[in-house]
Amino acid sequence: MNSVGKVHLAKYLKNYGNYTKSELKKLIEEKRVLVNGVLKPLSYIVKENDEILVDGQKITQIPNVYYLYYKPVGIVCTNNLQIKDNIITHLNLPYRVFTVGRLDKNTSGLIILTNDGIFANKLMNPNNHIEKEYLVEVKNPITDEFLTTLKMPLLLRGKKTTTPKIAVVDEYHLKIIINEGKYHQIRRMVINASNYLVSLTRIRIGPYVLGNLKSDELRKITKGKRYEKD
Repeated sequence: MNSVGKVHLAKYLKNYGNYTKSELKKLIEEKRVLVNGVLKPLSYIVKENDEILVDGQKITQIPNVYYLYYKPVGIVCTNNLQIKDNIITHLNLPYRVFTVGRLDKNTSGLIILTNDGIFANKLMNPNNHIEKEYLVEVKNPITDEFLTTLKMPLLLRGKKTTTPKIAVVDEYHLKIIINEGKYHQIRRMVINASNYLVSLTRIRIGPYVLGNLKSDELRKITKGKRYEKD
């Protein structure tokens, strides 16, 4: 690690140890972090030859990795290993990663996993208006009235949703594109339009698509390569 870049210990541990802010604070308070055998504050600027230990384990720079995953229903998008059926334990990857774009337990589809915080922030930042596309199955036949109501804005957590893009597939299936992804947004849209959600599958996040991935299949990808729809 080159000190010219002025990477603070907090950022180093967050990037390469995948610790949250609260976890970092606790580590320092409990004196579990040593730099060259000495306690240092989180503001310390890491130098190239520094040896950083957390609970006696060396924290080293690791390569950035990127995965596409077809999450099945039942898997939980969380890094909390105490939660049953959590995605991290289920996949057991060689590197500590986090999910880009969570899905609730009852929703299937595309998840991106990475340890690249900059890449993840670009995809998740609402100001970048990254599209998320879903395949939706509803219980009752799709009508013009249903579609009209479905496009109406909803007030979720104090903010109005933007108008979604909608394409009807058949009498019971449609594709919905949103660029927000608020909590249970698609489910609430369907309920608001007086219908019932049978299944919900995310098939795209920006340029990254589910494609021919099978349920519970994982694929390692290269950052920068295009994964556009055909």
